[in-house]
Amino acid sequence: MARCGGGAAPKGPGPAAVERQRLKEALAEQLRQDLDRLLAEGTHSDVTFQVGDEEVQLHRAVLLARAPLVCEALAGGQLHLDGMEAAELREFLRILYSSDINLKEIEELFMRKIQESNTTTLQVAQKNVNCSGQSKRTAVDQNTPSGAVQKEVVCLSGIEEEIPEAVIDAQSDKATAGNSKVETASVLGEDLLMLYKKCCCPDINICVEGKDFQAHRAILCARSSYFAAMLSGSWAESSQEHITLQGISHTEMNVILHFIYGAILDFPDEVDVGRMLGIADMYGLDGLKEVAIYILKKDYCNFFQKPVPGKQQPVLECMAIAHSFGVENLYAACMKWVGKHFARCFSEKSFANLPTELQNNCLVMLINSLTSGGHWLLGITSY
Repeated sequence: MARCGGGAAPKGPGPAAVERQRLKEALAEQLRQDLDRLLAEGTHSDVTFQVGDEEVQLHRAVLLARAPLVCEALAGGQLHLDGMEAAELREFLRILYSSDINLKEIEELFMRKIQESNTTTLQVAQKNVNCSGQSKRTAVDQNTPSGAVQKEVVCLSGIEEEIPEAVIDAQSDKATAGNSKVETASVLGEDLLMLYKKCCCPDINICVEGKDFQAHRAILCARSSYFAAMLSGSWAESSQEHITLQGISHTEMNVILHFIYGAILDFPDEVDVGRMLGIADMYGLDGLKEVAIYILKKDYCNFFQKPVPGKQQPVLECMAIAHSFGVENLYAACMKWVGKHFARCFSEKSFANLPTELQNNCLVMLINSLTSGGHWLLGITSY
């Protein structure tokens, strides 16, 4: 499926920039809610913080991504915070799991509180320095073929910020992800995506088309209802450390994981947006579906602006995709645009290539517009 748009994120106050900002805010809020629910439910927790008689179940992956210094202080998966108020801990954890801010200063302040309150009891286990210890696996780059091994990655606060790499093709060793930059929805997304890219302490391996993707059960289950059912329920995979998925490509799996961790706003240029709509439904990723709809509006429809003479604008193709996957709002918007510019649309070869059902729908829409007034004449006089 051809995509006319793509490229850099839109600038300025136009409809493209407004739509992108709306999407970014919605994805950031969704990510925040998912991590907040993960904290509240404690699903797949592997770390315990204790304040007095109160125990709080946490997740090593989130600690590594957001507060690696605190993760270093863990001894055997537990941290006793004698002398600290429970309210202080709850506020820190709320910020840790769901706040869209840089946590460096807050983390350092929390560490000072730990040191002050636990001067006689806190013991820092050196075995936790490298990825906080429990996983002794060698880090595998997310973009290498199954079995390819890299040097072990140390996951501490000194990790440099970098743009997530493109998927590396196993045969040609060339980047297949067309976009060199990946924009996440929030700082929280940036932190989690860095955790994924650096492969810090994964606890599950996902194999797709012979390529391994190292991930974290807690993050997968918090973000995807499909993975929550697979890894938390009665499925055989719930107790396995290695699973194989069928029906998707490794490039599509890479997009899924980048979205789960980072709430990304774009797809690589070669990804079939229509397929991603179906995949988003299958994996229970409503936000990923919204990203696909945004890309269809941007790359296929130019946000339904007036057509540019001499330039193809595949709104008809987008309409067929929306109809096929039941995206009613997008389908209605495409149909409205076709009705407004029907003289041009009906003369294009792409209209003849539409399924008969959609051709009939367009003609019915045109007939209805003829009987509702003379506004349809604007479509003729424009060409």
